[in-house]
Amino acid sequence: MISLAGGLPLQWPEPVTIMFQTMATVSSAGTTLLVPDCELTHMKTADAFFMKQIFFTFVVPLIVIICLSGWGCIRLTCGKCCHLKEKQYKNYTVLSIVLMLFLCYPTLVKLCLSMLKCVKVGESRYLMADLQEVCFEGRHMEYLLLLTLPQFLFVVIGLPLVGFTIVRRNKEKLKQKDVRMRYGLLFLGYRDGREQWELIIAIRKVAIVAIGTFGTLVGAVDLQGKNELLLLIVLCNDFKKFHTNFFF
Repeated sequence: MISLAGGLPLQWPEPVTIMFQTMATVSSAGTTLLVPDCELTHMKTADAFFMKQIFFTFVVPLIVIICLSGWGCIRLTCGKCCHLKEKQYKNYTVLSIVLMLFLCYPTLVKLCLSMLKCVKVGESRYLMADLQEVCFEGRHMEYLLLLTLPQFLFVVIGLPLVGFTIVRRNKEKLKQKDVRMRYGLLFLGYRDGREQWELIIAIRKVAIVAIGTFGTLVGAVDLQGKNELLLLIVLCNDFKKFHTNFFF
């Protein structure tokens, strides 16, 4: 949450900027692992940006395929000597997928919404990543509909809902070893009765990024900061009545 606040276009002091960068590296491995900017310096800025968007669109299925293939190879080559049983293989595979998606989610949200981060210059809006690329026209509009919209539906909204559904469907089995091994990352950090609170954390992350993104369309920096503070105050409260009625 702290690192995502760095997306606001405020004049942060240098020590605060360094703190944001440190928090982003520690809290989200995707920030470091999934952003190949250094390898794309030979390309035009807009071309590199759109190429990254294409890659990020397929990150989720790519992670699933890599985890399945990796543990499949381990099972075939080392299964006997490591005494890897069928149930253990499934547990480790699901755990790997959940872990990688959990780490990459903030980065995927930030980069998905970056397609909408446009600033107004004169009568037109231009992409923040490359101020020579006109927003909502031509190539930008095509990538917005073909890449950003599916990412928003299936990744930004879809992943938290899938995690919430999994935890809710297994609420009677949360103390079982297999369930804790596979999905413990989603609920073990919360006390009894609040296992689905990760959905609220995901909503808060998306909202913080959205305020930093859509605020550029409004053009009111002070309003962005105030909305973000209001959001944190509201979502940090313990909605006991809401939680009881909606989750259970």
